[in-house]
Amino acid sequence: MRRSTIIGAVLAGGLALAGCTPSEEPSDQPPAPGTPPPATAQQHTGQGHATAGEHTATDREFAQQLLANRQQVVKLAELAGTSAQSAEVKTLAAELKQAAQPQVDQLTAFLNSAAGQQSGSSPEDEAGDSADAGLQTDQQLQQISKLSGAQFDQQWKQAMLSLQQGAGKLARTEQEEGSAQQMRKLAEELVAEEQQTVTKLNSLS
Repeated sequence: MRRSTIIGAVLAGGLALAGCTPSEEPSDQPPAPGTPPPATAQQHTGQGHATAGEHTATDREFAQQLLANRQQVVKLAELAGTSAQSAEVKTLAAELKQAAQPQVDQLTAFLNSAAGQQSGSSPEDEAGDSADAGLQTDQQLQQISKLSGAQFDQQWKQAMLSLQQGAGKLARTEQEEGSAQQMRKLAEELVAEEQQTVTKLNSLS
């Protein structure tokens, strides 16, 4: 009897220990060096920054050329304030400057934030044609700045038309090929405004 009781107790204890394996209990101990992290941790690694700062050479080229374009719009608008003869030209110039100045600030901020970052395309793709932006040459700007009255109004109108149409062309390219959300949104706004602005310029006498 005594021997049977002892054997039964040992067997019962063995079964109890077997039912509680270490693999089923969570461990508070850190994993050994070189041990891969759990699958759930791997799933979260690297998430959250995939698209936040994405841009390509196309985005930078668009921002650079459009910045030069908008800066010329502001400059010509300021010239109209003192040199234009037509009240309509002065009024439209004030409207164009009011629209262009925030764009200058936005483009400058984007280019500053993108400086030094790796783009999504090759550096050789960054070269652009300033003619696409409708930019006036320094000589043309100097010539306009020396004019006044009706002559100024006519030259100013032609220069602004070139700039507005150039901005539209740049914007459509950005819509087709760009990646940066901020620049694509700006391009969308420019395309939407282009025809309205061109119509106003063409209506000037």
